[in-house]
Amino acid sequence: MKQTRIIVTHYGGPDALDVVEEECPEPKSGEVRVKVLAAGVSLPDVLAREGIHPETPRVPYTPGWDLIGTVDQIGEGVSGFELGQPVAAMPISGCYTQYACLPGRKLIPVPTGLDPAEAVAVVLNYITAYQMLHRSAKVKPGQRVLIHGASGGVGTALLQLGRLARLEMYGTCSARAAEVVKELGATPIDYRNSDFVEEIHRLTGDGVDAVFDGIGGDNLWRSREALREGGLVVVYGFQAKLRGGRMDSGAPSGRHPIRESAILGWYILRNRLLPSRKRMVPYSIQWLMRLRPAWFRQDLFTLLDLLQKKKIKPLIAQRLPLCEARHAHELLGNGGVIGKIVLVPNG
Repeated sequence: MKQTRIIVTHYGGPDALDVVEEECPEPKSGEVRVKVLAAGVSLPDVLAREGIHPETPRVPYTPGWDLIGTVDQIGEGVSGFELGQPVAAMPISGCYTQYACLPGRKLIPVPTGLDPAEAVAVVLNYITAYQMLHRSAKVKPGQRVLIHGASGGVGTALLQLGRLARLEMYGTCSARAAEVVKELGATPIDYRNSDFVEEIHRLTGDGVDAVFDGIGGDNLWRSREALREGGLVVVYGFQAKLRGGRMDSGAPSGRHPIRESAILGWYILRNRLLPSRKRMVPYSIQWLMRLRPAWFRQDLFTLLDLLQKKKIKPLIAQRLPLCEARHAHELLGNGGVIGKIVLVPNG
């Protein structure tokens, strides 16, 4: 049986993504073959394609952090699964494909009847948002938070979960996305036409209790200025390194998985040397998953239950066939995407 798979042939722009036709993989001992129903497209995919994400594989590789699918074939030594059973996984790479063979221990059962595109948004985006809110910032009802990129995949997840946590929310976004941010319970701040630090202090007086910053770079100092005394910046990305979905001009090309993490660490160290009680803490979903795997499973079950009860509703910007993976990266790189882009390999 033949299948379609996407590979990154070199580090660079969307043209690095190629479509290949090949024999369908067979599961090894301890593995389960999953028929992929939805694969998320996310900023970490773009950063890895450019060669700068800490989890960047060596080329050639298949991108895709997260998937929802059904059990298609069960390898030797695997128990607890049935053919056709819906499952979720976050293998960090390898999801842009029609069939993926994964270790059975990495698969998590998913309730039947869920929209695969909405469910896959929960795996990366909503766990990231949930853990930053409740495990990093430990938010309490009534606290004020600022969310950068509030109309994106993680941003809209933060807004929905923040509303459930009864937070007072502010979100930077484009003017076009302001209405969506407002509908999700936050005060929108047009980052292109206003200074978000001035706006935060105008609206709140003394600032916010927490900022969720996936931009990185010097934006971290601006986020720090938006804090009240004793506040916290949760740092979870370095989108500032990209312009139009590509590396800034002048940056060396190739695979540099450690460089940006080291720079981020330097920002956090410098913050500790500054006077005041304002803190910066890094958040990494992959490292927390490795160090606290029980938390990942527990939080995913919690979020899937919220999805099943319709207490959260992921915003799906586009559902695209697998062969349009390059177009998906172009859309994400151009910015302005509201919600999450999802590839539908078998749709």
